[in-house]
Amino acid sequence: MVERLDLDPDRSLWHLIAVQLRFHREQRGWSGTRLADQIDRTRSVVSRYESGAIHLPAKLAKVIDEAWDTNLLFTRLVGFANAAQDGDWLVGLTDWERRATRLRLWELALIPGLFQTEAYARALLSSGVFADLEERLERRLDRQKAVFERDEPPQVSALINWACLAQPIGDKDVMREQIEHLARLADLPHVSIRLVQPEASAHPGLDGAFELLTVDARDVAYTDDPEEGRLIISPPDVQRYALRYDRIGELAAPVGPSKALLMEALEKYS
Repeated sequence: MVERLDLDPDRSLWHLIAVQLRFHREQRGWSGTRLADQIDRTRSVVSRYESGAIHLPAKLAKVIDEAWDTNLLFTRLVGFANAAQDGDWLVGLTDWERRATRLRLWELALIPGLFQTEAYARALLSSGVFADLEERLERRLDRQKAVFERDEPPQVSALINWACLAQPIGDKDVMREQIEHLARLADLPHVSIRLVQPEASAHPGLDGAFELLTVDARDVAYTDDPEEGRLIISPPDVQRYALRYDRIGELAAPVGPSKALLMEALEKYS
């Protein structure tokens, strides 16, 4: 018999998932064996999901939602948990971006991850202390594909601080390729790139980068960090990030002049 952990659903999303899984199974009169058969796992694995010993995978959460008609309850909970600080935040972020219809980005110091070329991303990751550089690079590129290579890509609006262009990452060839890539993205009908120049002085974006995502007609926010990100789902908190984004946008150059500024930055690396 699997030993149950001391589950605290108020403290951990994974604990909440474990508690909800057992609750919904018992409410429907399902045995652990029946659920195991439904998701093609053993009874002991189901027990480990319900005890919190192991985490429920996203693909099985979807199977359970379909079997129990729980209106994506477990799919959403697992998505939140994967994106939370105690989870694999980049995997969770990619899942949210894959489903988003609108993305609003603010970047303070670096080219946004969704816009980075492979060479820029490699140079950036190589400057860190990551042992799994190639894996991280692959995941970053997969994240871009999830947004830009789908049939109906989201509307993407990016506010980028001027310092992102002034800070060299890699050599001149890397930066030139990166800025050319930004210019191409800016020409896409569903992408808007606006630059915040140094004349903006102090503004609400100096606290750090963040992203707003519209998924299923609701907004969530992410704060960015090299090691991990944090998902914000509380409507009042998300609204504060949206307000910050709007205030930063008031200081940004319009789309046309921003494209001209990209061309000026490109000359620096020629």
